[in-house]
Amino acid sequence: MARTQKGSAVKPGDTVRTGKDARLELKIEDGSRVVLGSKSKVQVALSAPSRIFSLMSGRVKAFVKKLQPQTKFEIRTPLAAAAVRGTVFEMGFSEEDAAGFLEVDRGVVDLTQGDRQVAVRAGERVGFLRDVPLSDRPTQRTQAAPAAPSEPNRQALRREVSLGMSKEMVMAAAADEIRNAEYQEGKVLTDVNGHRVRLEEYIIRNPSHDLSSGKKDQAFKLVVLNERESRFDYFYYLGVFNKPLPADLSLVLRDSRGKLGAEPEYHLESYERGQSNGIDSVKDVGREGHLVKVEFDGTTYTLSDANDATDTRTIDADTPFTGQEGTEHNVYDPVADRVGTLTDAEMAAGQGQTAVYDSAQDVYRTMSAGDVYFRTAFNSYEHRLLGPQCGDPDDGILKMGFMKKTNAETVLALHLDTDLTGPADSNGLMYNYSLVDTPSGSDLLHTRVKVNYADGSWETVNTYIMSDAGEVAPTSAFDGILSGAEFKNELLKWNYQQITEAKEFEGRKIDLVVEPKILIRSGLIP
Repeated sequence: MARTQKGSAVKPGDTVRTGKDARLELKIEDGSRVVLGSKSKVQVALSAPSRIFSLMSGRVKAFVKKLQPQTKFEIRTPLAAAAVRGTVFEMGFSEEDAAGFLEVDRGVVDLTQGDRQVAVRAGERVGFLRDVPLSDRPTQRTQAAPAAPSEPNRQALRREVSLGMSKEMVMAAAADEIRNAEYQEGKVLTDVNGHRVRLEEYIIRNPSHDLSSGKKDQAFKLVVLNERESRFDYFYYLGVFNKPLPADLSLVLRDSRGKLGAEPEYHLESYERGQSNGIDSVKDVGREGHLVKVEFDGTTYTLSDANDATDTRTIDADTPFTGQEGTEHNVYDPVADRVGTLTDAEMAAGQGQTAVYDSAQDVYRTMSAGDVYFRTAFNSYEHRLLGPQCGDPDDGILKMGFMKKTNAETVLALHLDTDLTGPADSNGLMYNYSLVDTPSGSDLLHTRVKVNYADGSWETVNTYIMSDAGEVAPTSAFDGILSGAEFKNELLKWNYQQITEAKEFEGRKIDLVVEPKILIRSGLIP
């Protein structure tokens, strides 16, 4: 193939390629332009009155002057074609992934795939995939969408469930992943707002979406899909462990939340949790995971790095102080790794006791003198929001997080070994606080947590335990349960629903329903 020089003429039928980090602009007699991004391949057909470009791979951006009657301007891919009369738009296609996208900057573009056609307007985006019907509901592009062509957006094109994907891309990726699912569940139920939800869940090992290069055999991913008549929400959790996973995945997952007694063989090194409504997303990431050994002597907890006994600290279980209600108590919970403030009355009622699951006896009990407990701690954590009002489309906004202090060997206790990160107020002060209440009443399992940030923004999470008919469970449903078997048997009767809102979401919500059965079968709930 001849090398194209600046000013070279391109004839009908010619195929034009660009190399890595290259960019090429094709000018048409009527003033229209087509710009090829790097590693792109386009075949040109310019016979009047048609202007047809066949995009075989890569990414192009078209600047189309208003066309005369009977004149045609199209960009075609092996899966779909975009036809316009005068506009600015961008189109990408990946031959490897058999997937593409269309983004419109100005005007209207008719996108056709098979016998389906959808009009895509300025500010909208549509993804398309092989063997997946074209959606007739384009999504809004983020404000920070790129203004110039570049290499195709790999996150949008890859066939795996991750954030930043249209419903069609998620469904197609899920169809691929489900073929190799370790566990799979699904059903149709009614949520707390009376809407019918088609629920699908699965767990796979060795996901392509990996937080740690070269550690696919150490990773698993849980995916939850919720489809309602008027919306689509999805969730995933990706965990990377310290060594390759065994054939029985439940042997790993059952200890992922912590273990009483002997040190667990497996622990998380990193995780990523994402949830989205197709427009707004929440992303949580933990890195540098390691085991913390917790020893209790009845009054104090001794925390140490499981791999380095010299990295240690001691924390009092109860630190009394004089507060607004007389004597109050700062109580440390080594399982949740947090300090809470309780009154004398709350302490007398037993709220200051640490609850643990004893897998050897299959019972839930309070931690007592002589107990040893192992849990995973992370040296860094980030909680981010992504979406149209959240800046960078890949990183979004950091709302809260922490990093290991420079003088700490590892994180043993969050409030002692980390520096918090997040938004600050006008004085440069960073803080956030949570308000917890029970909007449906204290006798129903519905809690609401509102987090207020220093910059005036906020997030609210409503969590329900509810039946298949959408009825909120009474707190009495779990009264008197002491064993793991009893807890799981009762939980199988119910579902979780979590509704997340944020100031940046502008009234939109992420609304997810999860059936606990897959969590129990896989060992995520011991």
